[in-house]
Parts: sequence; C-alpha cells; structure tokens
Amino acid sequence: MKLAAVQLRATDDRRETVGRAGDLLDEAAGQGARVVLLPELFAVPFVQPDPDPDYFALAEGLDGPSNTMAAERSRRHGITVVSSVFEAAETPGVYYNTACTFVRGELKSVYRKSHLPFSNGFPEKFYFRPGGTEPEVVDTGETGVGTIICYERHFPELSRIVALRGGSVLCVPVASASAPMREVFQLELRAHAVFNGLYVICANRVGKEGVKDYFGMSAVYGPDGDVLAQAGDDGDGVAAAEVDLGLVAASRRRRPFLRDRRPELYGRLTAME
Repeated sequence: MKLAAVQLRATDDRRETVGRAGDLLDEAAGQGARVVLLPELFAVPFVQPDPDPDYFALAEGLDGPSNTMAAERSRRHGITVVSSVFEAAETPGVYYNTACTFVRGELKSVYRKSHLPFSNGFPEKFYFRPGGTEPEVVDTGETGVGTIICYERHFPELSRIVALRGGSVLCVPVASASAPMREVFQLELRAHAVFNGLYVICANRVGKEGVKDYFGMSAVYGPDGDVLAQAGDDGDGVAAAEVDLGLVAASRRRRPFLRDRRPELYGRLTAME
C-alpha cells in the first residue's frame, strides 16, 4: 500500500488554504495513497510567540470546514485521511489541538493533543486545553493507524502505546519552524520508527508565518528508519511512498523491543516523581 504526507503553506484565507489542501489530497489519492496525513492545524496560521486572544476566532467545531473537506475527500477516494484542526469545544471558551481520523468518510477517532509546550515561541498552553486520553489505533481495514501531535514526538511513551495497541502506521502532524530543531527532526522520527517497528508519516507546514519560517521536510519513514519519501522546504507538496506492511512484523522479529520490555520496572519512575 502507499502512505502519504501533505505539506502545506497556510494563509490568512481559510477557504483558499482548505481548497489547496483538498487539491493535495486529490493528488495523493491519485498517486495511490491509502493513508494521507495533513499538517498540524493545517487550515489556519499557527500560533505566534506572543499570546493573542484574537487567535481564538480561528477555531472551528469538529464539523467545521476543515474536517468537512477532509471527510469528503476521504469518502470520495475511499481512503484514510488524518485531519488536524483548531477545535472549538461545545463548552464555550474551551479549545483543543485535535486530530481526526476519517476512514472512507467516516469519523473513526478524535485525538486531542495531551502534551502542550510553552516555550521556543510556541505558547500553546495559552490556547489549548490538554487532551486526557491515550492515542488509539484505528483499524482502516488495511492497517492500524495511530496519531500523536507535533510536540508529542518528544515523548516516546506515546508512540510505544500505538505499537503496543497493534498499530503499524504512526501519523505525526507537526508545525515545526525552529532552526535548532531542524537538526534533530529526522533523527527523532526515524527513532520512533525503529524502536517501535512502525511506519511513520510526518506532515509539516512550510513557508513564512509571522516571525516563523516552517521548514517542511514532510516525509514517510520505514520501520528500519529509512527515509522512503520526503518533500523539500520550498512549498506545497506530497511525499508518498509504497510500503510493505509485512516489514512491520519482520522488523519486530529482528529487534524484539516490544517483547523485551520490563513494564514492572517502569512503575518506579512514577514513584520517583
């Protein structure tokens, strides 16, 4: 099967950005992709270093224009689409950074980012309430797909949950613009792939937004850490790769990290905190 990451430049015109995202989903599906990932909060500009109360006006419900487009493309092409949105909850004043997984047009999972930064120009705790659930694995009928969001790639526990729950594909929508982070960006994602025996899809924003310059590099990584497809840093695009899901089981046989875990020891970490 084929996996794909959509790389996207967001503008202040939500309709135009969503339309462009839809065209890129069409392109990915046209290349044969069965699972396609959109970037973090793909339809709107991302948060800037200085908290801005006006930013909340960009939030939308789960049935807003971003997910409406993603669900329609998922249904039209018979594919799985992971859509990341700035969610306005039903409770007034509550907002989440949310990833929704659509399988052939049906909403199968709503995952709210549970680890939020307040550093390096990303004051997300000002805008979003942390989610309170673990990542789940969605059975697409072809494979198991789990999602974590951006900053959460720094927490290996979350991708391990996806692997332990039977996931073969880990989706990571991101908004990464930090020049120092660019140096370890691929290293982290390749590590998640290797120590869990997973395919990893990462979709990043690209281009200038305020004081930030998103560096793209959206990619698909194999369970051996190989870079199977990668977009550049110069604009919108699709990074798609044909994958062999049989390599997930094969990599876990060669490197039996899941078998050799000692969870009875890890509880001591909690006691130390």
